[in-house]
Amino acid sequence: MTSMALLVGSAVHEVLARDFRSRKFGTAREADPERAVDLMRTAWMNAKKELWRENPKKYPPLFEIYYDRIPDGERLRGYAEKARRAVTTVKNSLLYSRIRSLTPSDLPWVDPVGEGFSQEIIFDIPPYQAISAPDLVIREGERVVIVDWKTGKENEADRKQMEAAAVWAVQKLGAGDQAIEGLLFYSETGQETRFPIGRPEREKVETVIRGEMAAMAACLEDEENNVPRAEEHFPLRENRAFCRYCEFQEICWGMGGGNRESVIGDR
Repeated sequence: MTSMALLVGSAVHEVLARDFRSRKFGTAREADPERAVDLMRTAWMNAKKELWRENPKKYPPLFEIYYDRIPDGERLRGYAEKARRAVTTVKNSLLYSRIRSLTPSDLPWVDPVGEGFSQEIIFDIPPYQAISAPDLVIREGERVVIVDWKTGKENEADRKQMEAAAVWAVQKLGAGDQAIEGLLFYSETGQETRFPIGRPEREKVETVIRGEMAAMAACLEDEENNVPRAEEHFPLRENRAFCRYCEFQEICWGMGGGNRESVIGDR
């Protein structure tokens, strides 16, 4: 399931990915801000038609439609304008101009949006495997720069995402002996945050990922066969403030879903 806020980000990412993929493969074309709005409009119509019943991965249901939380017209126009503004901000940036001047060989990776799941995005965090699909990777001499477009506000998780992408780059792009940098571009402000990602940062994020994987595995009764533990091992949140916006409320017995006979009210 997706939402209007997430739809803005995915539409912007797709427009930019297709732009840079066209440059990488020699058919350069300009990123069009209106294309992002068209993608959002199509996703909205597909959700209205309930195409997710046939293929939820290709046509994910939209939270606002699925749970009948349709925003008013002004708010919907605001989402569209945010997508337009994000693409325009990137196009008007010095970073975009720098990337446009690069040769295809200087673009070792562009997000393969729309091409489905690929083994290229899997990397090893023994004993687990993780996934990373950076938006863009560019080469600047001996340096590898991992670029990520952000349509939201800056938060601490952004850097960890880039550090994980650096682990992926070492394994998949052979960037181990090169300097690696992360570059976060925030389309709301045009802010460009750039920072080195060395071995200590990569080893630290590997530990974080391994710990989070282990925590997820602990939710399973049978890890090998992906069998979850019983319901009583998953208590309701004490803070119910965000339950109204949770995409899993339909199957949560605390919200009236699931198979429980009794429903726990707000605490």
